[in-house]
Amino acid sequence: METIKTASFESLIECAIPNEEGGFDFTLDGEVFKIKDTLEITPIATKKGYIIIY
Repeated sequence: METIKTASFESLIECAIPNEEGGFDFTLDGEVFKIKDTLEITPIATKKGYIIIY
């Protein structure tokens, strides 16, 4: 059985912490992604199987 994961966009943005390079460290499911803009969050979450609620 497959698990359906949902998350609000607002809660995902809270997982993006500003870093020293001027971007963000975004952590999802224990994996850290270095992103330059919070708009990169949606494709990452979608690729990991999340349904995003706006």
